[in-house]
Amino acid sequence: MLCTALACIAIGLVALRLLTNPLRRLTQAADAIGHGQRVEIRESGPEDLRDLAHSMNMMQERIARLLEDQARSFEAISHDLRTPLSRQQIATDLIEDREIADIMQSSINEMEGLLASLQGYLRAQHLSSEPEPVDLDQLAAAAIAPYEDRARLTPAGGATVETFPEPLSLAVGALVENAIRFGGRADLTVRHEDRGWIIEVEDAGPGIPPGHFEDVLTPFFRLDEARTRDTPGFGLGIPTAHRLMMRFGGQLSFATSPCGGLIARIRVPVA
Repeated sequence: MLCTALACIAIGLVALRLLTNPLRRLTQAADAIGHGQRVEIRESGPEDLRDLAHSMNMMQERIARLLEDQARSFEAISHDLRTPLSRQQIATDLIEDREIADIMQSSINEMEGLLASLQGYLRAQHLSSEPEPVDLDQLAAAAIAPYEDRARLTPAGGATVETFPEPLSLAVGALVENAIRFGGRADLTVRHEDRGWIIEVEDAGPGIPPGHFEDVLTPFFRLDEARTRDTPGFGLGIPTAHRLMMRFGGQLSFATSPCGGLIARIRVPVA
């Protein structure tokens, strides 16, 4: 009797393991999909779980096609909008009244900036990248190069990581641009923690109240203090960086600097 009972328990444990392993994989896949990552789910286990895995794979295919169609549609709209903008630019150059010309030029620049920001955000939705060794110090230096004396870097030295170069570069670049736009300057720090490599972007601006740290991840969200004509921007820089890090396994978080500015902290995704 005892042997029979032990055998039944052993069989039950094996059956439970065969059932829970596919469930665990599906749970992990669902979490990754929720973060914008593309995951190939193995269609194994009991029939119901195989059907569920197949449905999730098909769902990912449909989402990917939807994002690609969205990006292509915007590319077409962007191209069509740039044609009248070019004509408006030519007309602006011919206006003799400089005050009116400056107003029109400002509107043209604002529209072109909005198109570029939207293009970057939509690109983050479907960008693909293969991992490769990346020198984080060099990547950070390239991100601040266009800004000369308005940005500085504290390198780590020997910070080479197997990661996704283009998404990481775009995310850091978006945060640097945001820091300079709203804070006047950007201080980058590359450092290592127990859980991996960190790239911090600190500015000297008014900062963001901790209660709004989640809000700024929403596209087009801007604090009331930033809604002035003297402070350009469309509220897409931080959401673009956040989307890129979510899709490739990194993380974006925020803190308040000792001087009251914003610290945007990227945990570098590791392949």
